[in-house]
Amino acid sequence: MSDFKDYLKAHVALVDEALDQFLPAESESPQTIHQAMRYSIFAGGKRLRPILTLAAAKACGGGSDQALAPACAVEMMHTYSLIHDDLPGMDNDDLRRGRPTSHKVYGEGMAVLAGDALLTEAFITLASTQANERYPLKEILLEFATCGGSKKLIGGQVLDLEGENQDLALDQLIQIHENKTAALLTTSLRLGAMSANATEEQLAALTDFGYHLGLAFQVIDDILDVTQSTEKLGKTAGKDEAAQKATYPAILGLEESKKEAKRLTKKALNALKIFGAQAKDLEAIAHYLLDRDY
Repeated sequence: MSDFKDYLKAHVALVDEALDQFLPAESESPQTIHQAMRYSIFAGGKRLRPILTLAAAKACGGGSDQALAPACAVEMMHTYSLIHDDLPGMDNDDLRRGRPTSHKVYGEGMAVLAGDALLTEAFITLASTQANERYPLKEILLEFATCGGSKKLIGGQVLDLEGENQDLALDQLIQIHENKTAALLTTSLRLGAMSANATEEQLAALTDFGYHLGLAFQVIDDILDVTQSTEKLGKTAGKDEAAQKATYPAILGLEESKKEAKRLTKKALNALKIFGAQAKDLEAIAHYLLDRDY
């Protein structure tokens, strides 16, 4: 475990250094928007999605040099989604990653613009990805754009908002999180694989892995929301219940939710068998997410 913690620490530092290079400096005009963008980006996130991008590239025989641009792009998209999710018109949250949310610091209008700017910078960053034999830049950009669109990330958020105060069935909850959570995790892996010129079989395996890992991640998040404190989570605990949102514990119960997280993680790990030892980083990440303190 200590070796894995060192792995995470090193890769967080690698991603942070690249993000610092890709984003406009705080001193660049107009300063307020660039300060707001960096405030949320460098708020101490786990960098799970970019680390998955780098690990997927490695599993397919690639290196971090080719994967850093897509890795940073997915982190920018993720952070933009968090800024917007926290807005008063959405989840109305005051805390994210252990510090005040963007709109509490910079105001609602500037927070909207900071999210918009990060999404735009994500495409600028992704456009610097080096194309290869199997994946032209157009295909890489289309992969990313589709993930962020109305049928995936945005669509999941729409279903989440519409599901508040509703008695949702399990299949409806899964549909929300297939798009709101699993889609970006899967795209993070797929972009890493594409940057490494992955074979069709490798790309399919990582897509399968990402889907099941993404759902497992959400189940565990739902569990932690009802079992952990605000201080431990770095965001407001019990927020889903207060907003009367459907969650896995609310539908399945706590113990069955834990079993579901294990089942989904096992399916994710099974998808990695074609990679052998090359997938050891991805396997370690899956175990790390499952073993988060309930």
